Amino acid sequence: MVEVRPHSILIIGPTTSDKNVDLSTAVYDTVDILHQLGYKLSVIVEDPTSLLSSGKFFDRIIVERVTGEHVLNFVHEYHPDAILPTVGDRNALGIVSSLNGKIDNVKILGSNYMASLATFKRELFIKKLTDNKLPVINFISSDDEKEIYSFIRSIGFPIIARRRYSNRHSSGWTNINNLFELDNFMALEDIDDSRIEIERSIRGFSEYSFTVVRDRFDNSALIGTIEDIEPIGIHHLDSNLISPAISLNDSKLQRMRTASLKLAQAFDIVGICTVHFAYNHKTNEYFITEFIPRLSEESKFLEYATSYPIATATAELALGYHLDKLKLDGGRGFNGASEPFVDHITSRFPQWGTSAQKYLGPSKTSNSSIVVNGFSVEEVFNKGALNDKLNSNTDRRKALEELDDDQLFEKIIHPTNWMLDVLLEALRRKFEMPVLSEITGITMPYLTVLSNILKTNTAIENNEIGQDNIERLVEMGFKGIGESKLLLDTDDIVTKTVVKSKRSISVSNKNYNNQNFFVTSGISSDLVLNDKNKIIVRSPIITSKRDVMVRQFVLTQLIKSIDQNGLEAVVIGREPWTAPLGMREKVIEIDDPYMEMQSLNLIPKDSIFKTIDFSRHLIDTDDNSNVFQISSKLMKDITIPSEISLRAMVVTDGNNYLVPSVIYRKERDGHSFEISSYNNFLPIEDRSALSKLIEQELENYTDVNVFNFEFAKSNGHWIITKVYQGMTNDIIRHELASSVHVIDTLVKLILGNKIEDNKTLEEIYQNVDDRYLLTIDDKRYNLLRYDAIKEQIDKIQKED
Repeated sequence: MVEVRPHSILIIGPTTSDKNVDLSTAVYDTVDILHQLGYKLSVIVEDPTSLLSSGKFFDRIIVERVTGEHVLNFVHEYHPDAILPTVGDRNALGIVSSLNGKIDNVKILGSNYMASLATFKRELFIKKLTDNKLPVINFISSDDEKEIYSFIRSIGFPIIARRRYSNRHSSGWTNINNLFELDNFMALEDIDDSRIEIERSIRGFSEYSFTVVRDRFDNSALIGTIEDIEPIGIHHLDSNLISPAISLNDSKLQRMRTASLKLAQAFDIVGICTVHFAYNHKTNEYFITEFIPRLSEESKFLEYATSYPIATATAELALGYHLDKLKLDGGRGFNGASEPFVDHITSRFPQWGTSAQKYLGPSKTSNSSIVVNGFSVEEVFNKGALNDKLNSNTDRRKALEELDDDQLFEKIIHPTNWMLDVLLEALRRKFEMPVLSEITGITMPYLTVLSNILKTNTAIENNEIGQDNIERLVEMGFKGIGESKLLLDTDDIVTKTVVKSKRSISVSNKNYNNQNFFVTSGISSDLVLNDKNKIIVRSPIITSKRDVMVRQFVLTQLIKSIDQNGLEAVVIGREPWTAPLGMREKVIEIDDPYMEMQSLNLIPKDSIFKTIDFSRHLIDTDDNSNVFQISSKLMKDITIPSEISLRAMVVTDGNNYLVPSVIYRKERDGHSFEISSYNNFLPIEDRSALSKLIEQELENYTDVNVFNFEFAKSNGHWIITKVYQGMTNDIIRHELASSVHVIDTLVKLILGNKIEDNKTLEEIYQNVDDRYLLTIDDKRYNLLRYDAIKEQIDKIQKED
């Protein structure tokens, strides 16, 4: 199957600046399967806490800035057989494009030099597509003003322009509609190492992305399509995304599918490639605007939407596997050439950290996103972008109602993140849909969806809900009607809201299913449970990337521990969890944005051993005694200025306790230094002092729990400054830094295990780590051995 098989592989990880949970999960899936296949793995990464793993998959973890120089140094020192850049961010492709001719016989897996370079060199991208008769936009990159003006006269306005600097950074695209705006742009301060890039403006076109996989034998498959509801001119990740692309008829879809497969062939992509298109539905013109020959946020979104194991497939294809002969967890076969059939709609909608309006344009402004599922566009809109619990849409509506028609028209012309609410208000005022579509670039199918939502909203407001329309309302995601009380109380054929199964992967192995279920309308339940006792894990609403990373990490560790302890995990949340592949068959996941599970009794109560609540947002059950709250709750907060502080993770069974992880922090010379696993350097007198304070604080707690203590040193004495019950954002650092796995220990205690009596201080603080994480100024990381970290501690603690 594989002609040349490397033995050791260096993975170029994501940079800290672009760290996101999608790439972290992709790295986890990638190294998991490579580890199972027997490869020696190393990773170069700036922030090891983004790996979602304690390092068991890796032979070496190199914590350095992810640069070409450091990759080259690693190659010369350790001589890996191959480099895998496709789980890094765009920076990894830049590094690969710079290594040509410098790394001897080391293979580049997945994205070759040409493909990597073409993601930065627009001229090369244009030439390659033109040579292969693929549709691409006219483009020029020059520092010659005469040449630039001549090119613009040949293509006409509108255009977009940007300055590209020698360090690959750019000024971002500027829309230019006439000669006056062009002259102003050209008159901006010139920089010697920059070139000006000009191309025809396609602002207002519809944007689509097609993701394909390809093996080295030229076998390809389309994994999925994504459609931006907002048109080009608004950053892709600030747009509401829909998969599959529902506004394409078959002929349009096949044209872009063919072009995607041809592009992957032209660049000899082995692995994954996402191709972005601009499509003009009036003229049927379409252009390829960019391609991404690596894993990305989009590929992780599609992995969830289609259940296709993209990260695993990409790694194996890069190694030379046939597309139809891939391996899944445990060595099971998987036919990756079978294109997924999806029977539902998945939407990714962006989130902003503030409720204020944000004007949308070419630059990304959102700071996180939420993914929802449904069986209609109306349902995913109501669960997501128009969900008042997530976006305060009621407040938005009140604000928009106060505007006159001219002011509302301004909101339509200049799009903000309130665009769907603005369009709903415009439809309330009888603005014509064709006019709205012309102005906004949003296609008619989505305006029709908004019109349908408006009609059902009106029916609810006018109390016109009855047997004849309740099913349709529930299908469209309207669940806030007394928890669908009319459905629950009726004796008709539709007796209650039930759970439908998402089994959308069409592969040769019928045993591989993503066990995901939606709370929706129906007459039967596909939820099949085994005989094991259940631990219900209620997942949180996600509001920031940091929260996403913590949620993903904690859920990953919880599921592993629950499974290892012989129980079945059921994750119930308001939006999906993109679980690593190896866990998808160990957990049932129920997307329950309206909290109906409590009233449906779909999981027999006598089979539920415990509910672990990680949500802080879901309504408590009637039986609170059986709910373990794992999300953090601040119990004490005292402000004491101190240059030295400690953060300790404490696990208790209600009688005895363990302190498996202590983080030391010192402020010195305007810098901060943090050291993980400080247990091994904590003097005996400090252990004793901290233990006395912990014991005093825990006197009134008699149940299993986990606490985070923060201590400050003042006048030579330790003082408790903060106490959190539950898990804070520090959990990743505590868990990865500690040889005692906090979450697994907690699960064992929940199951009834006890901490031994009369433990010594050494046993309470026991931690047998041999690598320590040094963090400087909360952004620079280093992973050091005992002697090296001891030397650093001596330097930090040495008096001036």
